[in-house]
Amino acid sequence: MTDTSSVRPTVWTWVLLVLGVLALVAAVVYMTQPADSLPGFFPGADATITAKHTKHGLFAIGLAVVLFIGAWMTTGSKKD
Repeated sequence: MTDTSSVRPTVWTWVLLVLGVLALVAAVVYMTQPADSLPGFFPGADATITAKHTKHGLFAIGLAVVLFIGAWMTTGSKKD
């Protein structure tokens, strides 16, 4: 029988993973859609601009990487 207290994918791991995936989705949207086609709740959505928000997309990719690293760091065995 294994000791489940030493295995530690916590709630934080799952939260960080979900947020990381959402950040990746946002990055894809920012990189592929012009500003006038972005959903209204996205920062940078503007009906008068037809350029893509590349900087927003790069930031979202960086944020996703940080979130995935955070999720990775919350896993592993519990040290006593």
